[in-house]
Formats: sequence, structure tokens, C-alpha cells
Amino acid sequence: MKKSLVTKEKIIGRVKQVGAIILGHSENRSWIELCNDGDLMHTKRFELPANATSQIFVEEIPHKSTVFDGPRTMIYLDCGCEIEIVQERNNFIVRGRNLTPEV
Repeated sequence: MKKSLVTKEKIIGRVKQVGAIILGHSENRSWIELCNDGDLMHTKRFELPANATSQIFVEEIPHKSTVFDGPRTMIYLDCGCEIEIVQERNNFIVRGRNLTPEV
């Protein structure tokens, strides 16, 4: 009988009212920066492990546009979202949910 594969997710962080996501890579380190939605530009930065062979996936986030300007990618969200970053093995997953009620 085969054992079912159980994937363990490690929560890296959660941030509310995010208006933009920046995915970047410099030298040997990748990072994720979350920018607050609103008048003031407050950011929260998550440094990923150095020299890691990891990938970053962005899932389930309503967004307006994506701008690629190597070595970074900016994702502008529709409105303030709650963003959760989790690590699953060598991969990092950025998930979000809309905080404003749908009409």
C-alpha cells in the first residue's frame, strides 16, 4: 500500500492591506516585498534563503497589471488584499484574498 504524500507548509508571513507585490533577485538572493495599499508606501520585505534553488509562485490574487523589469517583477493588485507567504519544500507560494466585500 502506498503512503499518501503529505506536504508541509511553513508560513513565512501574513500581511493585510497589500496593494502591490515586488518579486526580486539580486546577486545570490531572492526576495519578496509587499507594499501597503493607501496613501503612504509602507513595505514589508521577506528575504529568501541565499543560493536556494527555489521558485516563487503567485496564486489566487486578483491583480490589475504585472510589470517585468528584470531583475524584479511588480504585481499591482485590484485592491487591498491579505497576503500569505508559505514555503513548501524549496518553493515559495504567495497567496492572497480580497479584503473588500463583493457587491
